[in-house]
Amino acid sequence: MKKLLCCSILLATTTMTGTAMADQLEVKRWNPKGLSQPQGYSQVVTIKGDRKEIRLGGKAGLDANNKIPESLADQVKLTFDNITLALKDAGAEPKDVVEIQVFIVDLDKVDPKPVYDAITNYFPAGHKPVSMVIGVSALAIPALKFEINVVAVVAESK
Repeated sequence: MKKLLCCSILLATTTMTGTAMADQLEVKRWNPKGLSQPQGYSQVVTIKGDRKEIRLGGKAGLDANNKIPESLADQVKLTFDNITLALKDAGAEPKDVVEIQVFIVDLDKVDPKPVYDAITNYFPAGHKPVSMVIGVSALAIPALKFEINVVAVVAESK
């Protein structure tokens, strides 16, 4: 049961009404003046139009055989490879990601640089998601050092 929760993909379709035209999606990402200007993520993302929302729950450094690398850096690399596979399977890519929630085990005791570097480098310029990093004492699978929830949005095809 834990493995299913850890690596689930949830697809949800949402149709917005109002002034949005069918098959049109406007995603705006920015860092408002007066807030910090981060390089790895956006402070605000807005979405308008018909869309499919993709949520990747608990992506982590588990390979197809449920093996987990030992180091944080190796888990991070595998996690982002898994995110790429899941997004592609759902009809999305890194530029479509609008939000991430990052969980790092023992954040006060580890160097989170591999996580921060991967986040900064994974998303293309102009497509940085909103982001939060949360330090936790453990994850559902004890060997995991890092886990991430991902929300992506793509225009809904009719």
